[in-house]
Amino acid sequence: MNAGAAEMARHVKLVAKGGKGWIGYWLHPDEPSERAWRLIELDTEFTFWPMAGRTLTEGAAADRASHQDERDAFGRLAADLAALGLPLGTRDHDALDDTAYTVDPEALMEELVEAEREKRGLR
Repeated sequence: MNAGAAEMARHVKLVAKGGKGWIGYWLHPDEPSERAWRLIELDTEFTFWPMAGRTLTEGAAADRASHQDERDAFGRLAADLAALGLPLGTRDHDALDDTAYTVDPEALMEELVEAEREKRGLR
């Protein structure tokens, strides 16, 4: 698994500690270059989770709101952040970018781990 994880690390830029583990950006070269990097979360079991939002702040607010009634909680968090001088791109939870990844991180991770197992005769 470690060799597969090392290969996977080329496609992920982790920048912050999150609720499940770490938060960062999915940088796979097959993702469309005309859109912003997609947010991703990596948990302590090495599972990747998609995150809504275009910025780290939006992603963190959306994640926090997911523990409550998302629409109302996100709107309140967006208003609180704006009052602190950290406006989000939207105050509407449903308007958050949640575009699917072109290359699914979980599927790629499984593929890389299986390829390493096969290469080492562990299959």
